[in-house]
Amino acid sequence: MTARATFTGWGKCVPPVKLTNADLEQLVDTDNDWIVERTGIRERGISHVETTDLAEVAALRALAAAGLEPADIDMLILATVTPEITCPSNACVLQERLGATNAAAFDLNAACSGWIYGTAAAASMIAGGVAERVLLVGAEKLHWVMDYWDRSTCILFGDGAGAAVLEPSQGGDGVLGTDLGADGAAGRTMVFPTLGTRGRLSSVRDPFVHRLHFDGRAVFKIAVQGIEKSVRRALDQAGLSLAEVDAVIPHQANERIIAAAGRRLGLDPDRVMLNIATHGNSAAASVPMAMCDALESGLVQPGAIVVQTAFGGGVTWGSTVARWGERTTPLGTSDAELPPCNDTVFDLLAANRDFYAPLHHREGAVR
Repeated sequence: MTARATFTGWGKCVPPVKLTNADLEQLVDTDNDWIVERTGIRERGISHVETTDLAEVAALRALAAAGLEPADIDMLILATVTPEITCPSNACVLQERLGATNAAAFDLNAACSGWIYGTAAAASMIAGGVAERVLLVGAEKLHWVMDYWDRSTCILFGDGAGAAVLEPSQGGDGVLGTDLGADGAAGRTMVFPTLGTRGRLSSVRDPFVHRLHFDGRAVFKIAVQGIEKSVRRALDQAGLSLAEVDAVIPHQANERIIAAAGRRLGLDPDRVMLNIATHGNSAAASVPMAMCDALESGLVQPGAIVVQTAFGGGVTWGSTVARWGERTTPLGTSDAELPPCNDTVFDLLAANRDFYAPLHHREGAVR
């Protein structure tokens, strides 16, 4: 019998410094009501440490919740679109920090869909006997690539990390169905050109090129349609109907996208996890952090049918359907914490503001 992968541990790491809508009012031409109406976001985390630092805290908390030690893990997957470095992989750096000496490790980039892709990869490896205990992490330091003069993008994104342990199920719980997809032709709707080898070697970066290129209207349409179709396909694979779903944990990109997709699926809003107000869009970290909050709030109950779904740059999308196990509380806790931060949010964003200032202050610039 093929083993199913089930979630046995979970944890998240939220930066202590928050960028509130009131703070953004001092940086760009916007206001709290405008942001909340269009996105549902009121604040987002801004990290004073690196992507791998966030990942480490979330990972240690997930391991403790599963009652495991780092050496018990035999596969480590780190989903991110904002890697700290490109070689060695962030997963290998994390493996060393954790002391997960028995684990293979690799990074995965499917943008905001990275957690769903990672879950599918982990479940497949467990089902195929390639791995027995997988530590899956989604971690992002998105503020590093943000232009904090551009009100259309800087209001959306935040930093953070979430993690989970997946192991072979001992019962009927576990991942029941998955759906993954991509549309490279639509990939121009969201581009981070900074983190790659394109172009010539240079010590000078052009703020016009090295910034987030984002088509919000196109993303909205793709996201709503993509989520609906993906969730339906994953449920079909699992042999379940929408009426049997107890909880939906979507990528926290925009509250209006989540609401529109929910209406198309006919979902009761009470079954849909929302934490975007305090986290913003944290890309690959979004779903695992929302999963932790869903467990803490009681939305996910023992034996619940749980759908996780996301879309992201690429364009990518994916959904998983799982029957949750009997345990919704952690077996243990970790005292892992980020180092304290003495900087204000404005201190942390100063380098971004300085870098992108020429783009907005030159003659004819559009604010």
